[in-house]
Amino acid sequence: MAATVIPFPMHRVAGAPRTLTVSRAHEPRLAGVAILRGWFRRWAARRTLSRDLPFMTDETLADVGLSRPEAVAEARRPFWQAGAHDAA
Repeated sequence: MAATVIPFPMHRVAGAPRTLTVSRAHEPRLAGVAILRGWFRRWAARRTLSRDLPFMTDETLADVGLSRPEAVAEARRPFWQAGAHDAA
């Protein structure tokens, strides 16, 4: 089995490779880190949206497709719980 090559900057040392190879045993761990990053980004987006919703005008909410009561309910929902308008 060939090792996967992941670009990793290393200090310029005579004879040092410019890339670090990772064995297949470490790939599931790297995939888990990518999944966690996706969760944190999604949570940050939800948290930002819930903080911004109460300050949006009715016209802006209509553009987004929410009414004022729906926006209030969305803003009160914890950021880690997906809402009806979340894609994933």
